Amino acid sequence: MSSIMWYLLFVTLITSPTVHANESSTQNMKVDACNISGVWRNELGSTLRVKAEGSEVRGVYLTAVESVSGAAGLNRTAQILGVVGDGTQPTVSFSVLWEKGSCSAWVGQCFLLGDGAQVLRTFWILRSVADNLSGDWGSTRLGEDLFFKISN
Repeated sequence: MSSIMWYLLFVTLITSPTVHANESSTQNMKVDACNISGVWRNELGSTLRVKAEGSEVRGVYLTAVESVSGAAGLNRTAQILGVVGDGTQPTVSFSVLWEKGSCSAWVGQCFLLGDGAQVLRTFWILRSVADNLSGDWGSTRLGEDLFFKISN
């Protein structure tokens, strides 16, 4: 990632009105391990509502951004299906199929911060539908998301 992109991400994180580490409901409680289950919000305002049962993750993703207006569908939501590892700071992966046929996948890890807050650092890939093979070259995007847990 270029230095300008890191700078923009940093500026977004510190100036975003929708993401604050202190929003974590676990901030004032002793937390021994990251718990993937709950509500998370990323630096762009997208919301992830998940429940982990064993190694299975299910939930709903509400995107705040789209590659093209309407690409995520009318409600900008999609069902999540994924897996989570064991441990105090587990790895996780989940994917969604958007209403218009595109799909996204995230892979990352949950981390405990010193103040008890939990963050989920992920890398994502978005695959948009290409009309034909010659249009395939621009149909895949990659990026990073940092999600902050806002409630259990």
